[in-house]
Amino acid sequence: MEYQEIMERKRKITSTPVHPLPEETVNKIIKEFTQSHMKSKQLYDEALTCLTEGVQHNLSPNFPFPLAMDRGEGYKLWDIDGNEYIDYLMCGAPIILGHHFKPLDEKIAEHIRTKGPTTGLTSEYEILAAKQIKKMMPNIEKVRFVQSGSEAIMAALRIARANTGHEKIIKIEGNYHGWGDQTVIGLHIPGTGMMMSEGIPTECLSNTLTVMPNDFDGLRNTFEDAKKQGNVAACLVEANGGEAGTHPVHPDWNKYVRELCDEFGALMIMDEVITGFRIAKGGAQEYYGIKPDIVTLGKVLMHGYPSCGAVAGRAEVMDSLAGGEGSAAGSHAFVAGTLAANALSTMASYYALKFVEEYNAVDKAAAYAEKLTKELNDLFEARPDLPFFAYNQKSIIIYDTTAFFSVDINQPDAFMQIMNRMKVAKEYQLALTSKGVMNLAGSRMYTCMQHDENALTKTLETWEYLLSLIPKN
Repeated sequence: MEYQEIMERKRKITSTPVHPLPEETVNKIIKEFTQSHMKSKQLYDEALTCLTEGVQHNLSPNFPFPLAMDRGEGYKLWDIDGNEYIDYLMCGAPIILGHHFKPLDEKIAEHIRTKGPTTGLTSEYEILAAKQIKKMMPNIEKVRFVQSGSEAIMAALRIARANTGHEKIIKIEGNYHGWGDQTVIGLHIPGTGMMMSEGIPTECLSNTLTVMPNDFDGLRNTFEDAKKQGNVAACLVEANGGEAGTHPVHPDWNKYVRELCDEFGALMIMDEVITGFRIAKGGAQEYYGIKPDIVTLGKVLMHGYPSCGAVAGRAEVMDSLAGGEGSAAGSHAFVAGTLAANALSTMASYYALKFVEEYNAVDKAAAYAEKLTKELNDLFEARPDLPFFAYNQKSIIIYDTTAFFSVDINQPDAFMQIMNRMKVAKEYQLALTSKGVMNLAGSRMYTCMQHDENALTKTLETWEYLLSLIPKN
């Protein structure tokens, strides 16, 4: 589906009322769901006594309560009550080989049995993993491992400032770049500004400049205005658009960002925490044909294993980053992490990326996503009273039913609309989850190479069930 059609269809959804499930239907689903997930409910009640909000995972579906999982295998998950799910959350995107992928897990298990998890010192696997990343992303020359995508973003911004001598950072509204102080602005929905910046001093965001998605004139104006105040160190982008393509990019957007960065002496930072090794083997930079100066990688690197993140880029840019304790004080950007580049995590990265190549995982996951997207749209077209639609960027599927991410924040009732649309989307997601299909945030689905015809049939049946619950106009 082309960009213009996607944007027009999003506008159609947000310009018309939502289609809620009847209250009695929602109440019935909640009752049945609670009865069949009692162990999860009991665990959540206990978690409320010792964990903030009773849940640690911001990707976890939490209506009416979060589910506690027991295990994963291939494209399936099982919760502690024994309920089975076709998983499209995929740990937030890194699982593309499939859960509990035995060739990878056996490598890790053998390492733990024979050598232990980590030593706190260098191992050969950080070199092997870095070389594998360079092989798959030829634009990259040097790699520095960190412990999360958020850390990678923080490091990238520091590297950009150290390299250019400038302080301003341009961030696109609606793009998500982790929870670091300098990027928690304009999260999720473009135009929301500092709405989610509680606890962050305004001074931390004083050098972060924001631009609305695909605002070509606004981007140039921001670069020009910043030049009068000290210039821009970097422009930071999710290459396929905010929230992993929920706010899709105009076909010319990434090219224009690259051109303006070159024109104004800024660095282009491409956030590939989601897209790396998923949208293409070489990531979004290969898919869009763009050469960023710095790339950030996160959970995608280690295929679900922890302490996963890296910042990478051109050698002359990355060489402004301090190495170990021998680095000259004050001459480099400082980044540290006791468990960064530990042997277990870098081993997981090395073998996971090799297996992604060996098993052709990117193309297999994308082929399934293409088929599922087409079948979903066929289902939606059978209900012309509903403006629902889906589109995909390789193995990333975005489906719009209430389009709460796309509400125009300038409308007088914008926040009421957002909350109402989010409520309906959560009810839809509950209906799908209750029948064994696990999606992400009522808006996205990630596929892996092991999703098959059985998964497709079950998924479509579950969506048909949801559509049957929505009253016809």
